[in-house]
Amino acid sequence: MPRYIAPNSDTTRITFMSKAVETAETAQVGGTIRIPADILTQVTAHYAVFETAVKAAQSALEDRKEETAESTAAMDKLKMYTSHMWTAVYHRALREGQSARILGYYQLNSDGTQPTLTNRRQRLLMGKALIVGDAEAVAAGYAPIGFPSAAELQVVYDAAAAQVKDVPQADAAYDEAQTAVAALRPEADRLIKEVRDAIVYSTRNMDAASQRRVLRNHGARYYYLPDEKVDDGDETAVFELGVG
Repeated sequence: MPRYIAPNSDTTRITFMSKAVETAETAQVGGTIRIPADILTQVTAHYAVFETAVKAAQSALEDRKEETAESTAAMDKLKMYTSHMWTAVYHRALREGQSARILGYYQLNSDGTQPTLTNRRQRLLMGKALIVGDAEAVAAGYAPIGFPSAAELQVVYDAAAAQVKDVPQADAAYDEAQTAVAALRPEADRLIKEVRDAIVYSTRNMDAASQRRVLRNHGARYYYLPDEKVDDGDETAVFELGVG
């Protein structure tokens, strides 16, 4: 027997309420009204608020994804510039027979190997340290490093620092939007149940297939086993594996 399962996602909640309101409004023009007026008023109002909140959360999620992607790209570029500067410093030291002291200005290990950085904060601190270190090396009589230069690294560092700051803001906006949706779900679920209960009662004298048809017209969906006969006209049928 087809099995009704209440909406369990924001999308299915919106779909149910939207269909219920649409069908009820059509019935008011000419048909059988199956949702009590007070319930319909509540569903109509809550549907508008809920849909707006869900769209805001989806938008915040897209913004978060975009900010995260931009931050990752900016940090990857900073990582590349830092690595290239280290390579340039080390190779110049080898070519010119410079003292190991030069390595210290650029935070290289005493054997010329590059430090291991494990997170974004470390990379940002290191980027700043290299810029400062280059100025200190020049003050000590060394030529400024090139390919990339400290000025070029500064531009990349500034961009990465700015992008990293944007991520927590995007995270917070998404969390707030999600919290707003979560607060509205219980009322959405209550109203969906109220609608279904009202329709079940008003169709209690119908046969099961006809009752399900009316419920589907108000947003309900039914689950069938793979070998189970689907009701005529049920274009929203969902199939699932049997148990056992």
